[in-house]
Amino acid sequence: MLKIAVVDDEIVFVESLINKITAVCEKLNLEFKIDKYSNGFDILENYSKYHLIFLDIEMPSIDGIATAKRINKLKGSAEIPFIVYVTSHDELVFDALKSFPYSFIRKSKIESDLYECINRINNSFEELHKTIVLHTERKDIPIVIGDIIYLEKIKNYVVYHTKNQEYKVRSDMNTEFKNIAEYGFIRPHIGYAVNNKYVEYISTDCVLLQNDINIPLNKKYRDDVKKKYFKWLGDINV
Repeated sequence: MLKIAVVDDEIVFVESLINKITAVCEKLNLEFKIDKYSNGFDILENYSKYHLIFLDIEMPSIDGIATAKRINKLKGSAEIPFIVYVTSHDELVFDALKSFPYSFIRKSKIESDLYECINRINNSFEELHKTIVLHTERKDIPIVIGDIIYLEKIKNYVVYHTKNQEYKVRSDMNTEFKNIAEYGFIRPHIGYAVNNKYVEYISTDCVLLQNDINIPLNKKYRDDVKKKYFKWLGDINV
């Protein structure tokens, strides 16, 4: 069962959003339960109950961005809950990126954004434990795709940097990237590939990942990287 929380101080909008979420979940044949909260402090006490939290960016006392930062700190390296920002101001998107949201729902485009967002998150739940097999020199090793932070080409090898360990595969980046590209990876440089979910910030010449990992961003890849990253975040036109 998908456990969902909606956090927004606008009562009328909350009811409308819950109705729309219900319709999407029913269309996707998902079992679900939805709770509602009117402020960020209440969800901080209950965040661990949920798989998915819809969080309004603009709220009194504690806004959505500050709330998300606290949730991310509390949950540590845990995948769940996913956070989806709800906003009527697209210009706030870039500030919100710093707190690692999973996606965005624009109030002006809620009908088109919501279905894609929930469908993609449901698919992500299914992929949380999906593995690939790495053919290292010593043995074949299955690793969880979601644990891969980035890939790095070093001489005749591609190194998989994961949460807990590094794995060396005698291969080339083109071959290895084809194996993981469909799972939310982007290629900012000829010698690197990164997992979108670990991206903290994209600048003009680098991609900053969580834990201050800095990956070079080649100029010729820049536009494509940003396009694919924002597409992954929630089909935002920027």
